[in-house]
Amino acid sequence: MASRARLLAGLLVGAALGASAAAEVPPGFDLVKKMAVPAAAGWVDTGLDVLPGQELYFKASGEVSLQKGNPSANCGPAGLDLMTVQQPVPNQNLGALIGKIAQLVSVRRDEDTGEEVRDEVAEYVFIGAESGLAAPTKGRLYLGVNEDVTKDNGGEFTVLIFRRPG
Repeated sequence: MASRARLLAGLLVGAALGASAAAEVPPGFDLVKKMAVPAAAGWVDTGLDVLPGQELYFKASGEVSLQKGNPSANCGPAGLDLMTVQQPVPNQNLGALIGKIAQLVSVRRDEDTGEEVRDEVAEYVFIGAESGLAAPTKGRLYLGVNEDVTKDNGGEFTVLIFRRPG
């Protein structure tokens, strides 16, 4: 049954990212999620909880704009060859696909704005176009672009998330 699931995962990868992509997925991983990550959405909840050391693998495609109407601000999941101090992962390309593994501490209302504020402990990870990683901590996995100002963004990445069973 597991080999059938891997075969189906390979076919989905091939259909989503091109036929040669299926062969590049490490053996022993299962496709657990295909999702869109809109560049203007901030952090997108994958619905996946991870444990420390759990192995994940990502394949991403698509194009986003980090400033609508500015063609030089378009990039793929690897981001632009530019780094700023105003990005969640400062040592990686601006606009790259990144992840956040967060543990919720509390939820409260901001006294001035009335908005909900989520206090959390989080670890940020670089993903880019294709990568594998061992989860550095326990928590919920979120995906986003490596930029703090997202309101003027456009486009989206399509992300396939694989997990090693066990």
